[in-house]
Amino acid sequence: MTNQLSIITIGTMGKVKLSIKLKNQLADLEKIKKAVSTMATAIHCTQRKFQEIDLILEELFTNVVCHGFSDNKEHDIAISLSCDDTELMIRMEDDGKPFDLTAAPAPDTRCAIEKRCVGGLGIHFVKHFIDECKYYRKKGKNIVVLRKQITNDRQINSDSESK
Repeated sequence: MTNQLSIITIGTMGKVKLSIKLKNQLADLEKIKKAVSTMATAIHCTQRKFQEIDLILEELFTNVVCHGFSDNKEHDIAISLSCDDTELMIRMEDDGKPFDLTAAPAPDTRCAIEKRCVGGLGIHFVKHFIDECKYYRKKGKNIVVLRKQITNDRQINSDSESK
């Protein structure tokens, strides 16, 4: 399977769907960044939300590529994003080792950096920037589903000021 990107805009309500299939290669991070940029433009996302979405996907993808496979074979990683006017859903699927990020312990961020254990900060950032996270394993695949509110921060402020 080659790397694929498909974007579908549905109706007039601003619903957008994006799917990308990648290989377990860190070089594909650039393709994710381009896909997220395309999605952010299509949904008129704020720069802050764009950066959060980009960080979430970068952390998830990097973890799968670096830690998910014990062989040197090529594996597929599928990412899909669907968005309406207020909410983004991210779904990532891979056939790597089972890993439930919802059960991963939070790193001790109060501890001095030189005394901290290596790892865990990326998952901490993912959990911080999303509103809901689900994990399940089905037919030998890890499936992560994330939900993130993307309502424009300025729109919220102007709505509350007008009341």
